[in-house]
Amino acid sequence: MNRLKAQQISANGIAHGISVLLMVSFLFGSHASADSIYDNNLARLGPPPGKCKILAEDGIIKFPFELFNGDIGFRGEINGREVFMLLDDGYMWDQLLFWGYPEIDSLGFEYDGEVGVGGGGKEGEPIQCRTASGITIVFPGVEFSEQEAVISPYSSGNSTMWAGSTGQISAAFFKHFVVDINFDDMMITLIEPEKFEYKDNGVAIPWEPLGFGPWSIPAKLGLADGREITVKLFMDLGYNDQLQISTAGVNRIPLPEKVIPEGLGLNIQNQETVGFNGRLPNINIGGYEIKNVVVGYIDKEPADSAFPEVMIGLGLLSRFNLVFDFYRQRMFIEPNRTFNEPFKFSTTGFRMRNRDGVFIIARVYDNSPASEAGLKADDIVVKIDGKVTAEYNMTELRQLFQQEGTSMKLLIARDGKELEVSLALRKLI
Repeated sequence: MNRLKAQQISANGIAHGISVLLMVSFLFGSHASADSIYDNNLARLGPPPGKCKILAEDGIIKFPFELFNGDIGFRGEINGREVFMLLDDGYMWDQLLFWGYPEIDSLGFEYDGEVGVGGGGKEGEPIQCRTASGITIVFPGVEFSEQEAVISPYSSGNSTMWAGSTGQISAAFFKHFVVDINFDDMMITLIEPEKFEYKDNGVAIPWEPLGFGPWSIPAKLGLADGREITVKLFMDLGYNDQLQISTAGVNRIPLPEKVIPEGLGLNIQNQETVGFNGRLPNINIGGYEIKNVVVGYIDKEPADSAFPEVMIGLGLLSRFNLVFDFYRQRMFIEPNRTFNEPFKFSTTGFRMRNRDGVFIIARVYDNSPASEAGLKADDIVVKIDGKVTAEYNMTELRQLFQQEGTSMKLLIARDGKELEVSLALRKLI
């Protein structure tokens, strides 16, 4: 028995660490007895959850993925029903995680217990989630069986925060296979570790464990005060933005001169972390230098001892094609066609939140197009440029809100009345 102490969860493009106390039983998968490399790393990586079976006749497991509100998402099947799963590796938890909503019962789970997730919910109590076991989930070319699952309650609001997805998967992929994520082709390839040989043109980056579950890669940061420091980047595919930095860590990383106070994310208990958005002069990962990166800064020490000063998310990682080889404690990175694109930030001056399909302004920045146009928190955004807001997806909205030098018309509902507002979009950081 092992205790998984922390889990990284993303919400509406942002993620933050939460305490997850799960007592779990690990089952050895099909590679455990045959792979000596796995045996050598067993203490750090832990055995793969459940079992896996390759279904593809040619042994090649390859299927498409899409970017879903900033997460990697793909389709699978449970008991003959389609599921849409998001990929996460923040704390490498073994269980499948499902958002509780009425339709989840159609998957035919046999619930066998409860577990507390988190520790900062209402009155400080963990969210009580149901558990299930003996689950089989199938993706093109591969079947994972004897899987355990955690199912959050519908009342937690997780199904709203991740509306359109069924849940998340982590160790079932990363502990059974080498995982190749190609953003140029938008394809995932799962490779048996003993058959893996890297043949592309990227570089190998060493992994370092940060405790039980989280892993890190090394990087150099060029700071606003002129220093260059070496840090461990806490790796999390479930964090949708580029980087998150604690200014209260051991290196006392300073805020840049120009920042915007901002809510940096909601955790699984719908709690917000408040900080700042600004730009980091540069970061060097594996010899690849990236400049002028939009970063979220928090001005307090990380809540968990395993959480380092700097977290890297999919917003930056997706500029590389990635190969995760946990068996050999390394990953390969190779710049893809998006590598040199500039990092953009909202030019509107407001942030929205989706509440059950209704888009509500959550925050208005001072000295911004939104504040100058008179927008207020709790305004309901009914239409954008004549199109009903609910008809946009989050990716479309993010791109729409980053168009510097253009104008935008909003139809707003406030106090039972509708009014039209025009914004002249400009760069804010």
